[in-house]
Amino acid sequence: MAPWHGTCLLTGWLLSLLVPLFPALPSSPLAVRVGDSVSLPVPFALPPSHSQTTIIWRQNATNIAMGTLRPNFTVVVADRFHPRFSVVPGSGNLSITAVTTSDSGIYTVEISPLGNAVQKGNIAVTVYEEVGNVSVTPPFAEVTEGDSLVALNCTPVQGSVSWTKDGKNLEENPRFLRSAGSLQIRNPLRTDAGVYRCTITNPFGNGTGTANLTVYYGPETPTITVSSSERDSDAGSFVLVNSTVNLTCLAPSEPPAKMYWNVADAQDLYVPSLPVLQLPKVQLNQAGLYSCLAINQRTQRRVRNTHHLTVAQRPFGSPRCSVASADNGTALRFICSWPGGSPTPQLTFRGLPGHEEEVSTSNLQRLLVSPFPAELSGTKIICVGRHMTGQGNCSLIPEAPSGVFLSFRTYSSTEESITMELHCQGTFNPVEIDWFRNKGSLIPVGGRYHLNPDRTQLTIWNFTSPDDLGDYSATCYNPLGSQRSNLTILGPSIADWTLSHGPHPGSAYLGWTVPNGSAVTSFWIQMQGPQQHRSAEEWKTVQVLGANNRSTTVIGLEPHTPYSFQVVPRLGSQAGNASVVYILQPAKEKKIPPTPPENRQHYLSRQFPNGNKRESNAPSWGNPRWSSGDSDIYAITYEEHLRKYGGPGTLPISTTDSSSPFQPIQPRTRNVRSATQV
Repeated sequence: MAPWHGTCLLTGWLLSLLVPLFPALPSSPLAVRVGDSVSLPVPFALPPSHSQTTIIWRQNATNIAMGTLRPNFTVVVADRFHPRFSVVPGSGNLSITAVTTSDSGIYTVEISPLGNAVQKGNIAVTVYEEVGNVSVTPPFAEVTEGDSLVALNCTPVQGSVSWTKDGKNLEENPRFLRSAGSLQIRNPLRTDAGVYRCTITNPFGNGTGTANLTVYYGPETPTITVSSSERDSDAGSFVLVNSTVNLTCLAPSEPPAKMYWNVADAQDLYVPSLPVLQLPKVQLNQAGLYSCLAINQRTQRRVRNTHHLTVAQRPFGSPRCSVASADNGTALRFICSWPGGSPTPQLTFRGLPGHEEEVSTSNLQRLLVSPFPAELSGTKIICVGRHMTGQGNCSLIPEAPSGVFLSFRTYSSTEESITMELHCQGTFNPVEIDWFRNKGSLIPVGGRYHLNPDRTQLTIWNFTSPDDLGDYSATCYNPLGSQRSNLTILGPSIADWTLSHGPHPGSAYLGWTVPNGSAVTSFWIQMQGPQQHRSAEEWKTVQVLGANNRSTTVIGLEPHTPYSFQVVPRLGSQAGNASVVYILQPAKEKKIPPTPPENRQHYLSRQFPNGNKRESNAPSWGNPRWSSGDSDIYAITYEEHLRKYGGPGTLPISTTDSSSPFQPIQPRTRNVRSATQV
């Protein structure tokens, strides 16, 4: 062994001097399976066989074999590689049998022909075992977010190692450290949780192992959301009374956190422990703070959040505005009311001098003291109301009294009971009204005199003539000014009237007027015919009309007879002065035209010489009012004959109101319940 060793040292020393002069050739990778045999070829051409040549094989800088290849073969293999390693005579190839994983490495061969440059080459050899079953440990890894490190180990490593997470290639991340089959995750985050897969691959097969990584975290600060069954609720700021309200508490957590409302006591069975807290038909007294506590049993972290629930109730309707006199008529009090709201609405006046600040109240009052701005009368003042459930406004116009006038109405339930109503109308806001009678005496309230709440209507019960006739007046006033109006109430009377022939033969038309202020409840139309004498007792009442009538038509008169008429105004059972008497003289007769000539003449009776031709198949054939011949008929209706030519007969007297001139009524007295001045 010593001579070989000395020779090797000498040769190695000589070769070491030449190595820097002749760099090694690039290595060629070679994959070998454990237990197989392999021959590593010399990666370049050998010199001619007659030249002296030495050879050296090394593994990772460790000598395997060295000696003379030519002309005689004296290559010796080191003991530690014998007998699995050998050098093939002639070719110089390195033969390895029953390879093991320790045979992996870089193999270097050096050829030194005498007198020529040293040739050197490398061969990379990797020995692989069968991949077999791959596993990752631990298969179920658990870590808390913020821990320093979690490691996953993939074994056995029999080739290249690759990692995926949830089916996707593992991204490059400075927190991920990979070494051989180990994957280390520093400062794990909740996003790192998932299924990790390790795949080992070599030229002779592949295998995969998996592991589940769970990262516990939270809970985060809970988020409380509010929802309501009422669409009009703005759940982010308020809910409406009587709505069903759900408060939902959500807190990101792994594992899911336990939720506790109001009281953070997990042992209290009456404390809701679900994410949703329901408040059916919520009431105003349920408004306030609601606290949600989230607890993660794994991380032992407890976090609370609080939400203020506002329960609202809409104010009633819309704001209402009014203005009233104050301080004995020296000031105006402006009032805006919007009750029923919770919380209290915000009210403000717009356009009111010096009073536009917003106030939280359901009844806003502002006092404006004299002297008033000149432009105040007639200026619109607006009250603006704001509430979380909506907005509303109202307006008013303060005005000094103007355009004031009086009117009246009389009516009776019976002829003995007369009621008089006097109305004061005009433009004013606000208004105080004082009523006077007969040159300034103030009308006392009570007894037969009644005033409505705003004093614009004076009612007199059991009104009689002449006791209650006379001068009436009303003074309207407020701090902005005043105005007075007068009205004289007269007894029932007729100012003027006319009489003429009516629109039909045998009818009379009457029209009349009454003086201003005349109190009338009905008009009696009276007539005297040719058989009556001209005494007052013999006037016949043919119509009774209401006080608002100013004309009428009387029908059923004899066309050739004169009639006398008068109009009598009445106040209940009291008759006023009758109108003057007018006589309706007979109208001039019209000539009757001759019968139209025909080849075959057939005539109506003498009383109706004018007719229309009718065929025998007409639907009106056989009317008893018509006269017929053999074939042709000339016919005229009774009413049509009267309208065109007048009639020979005498009709019974009947009457028709001007509002319905063709409807006869019976000549009897009627009670009229209502009448108004015109």
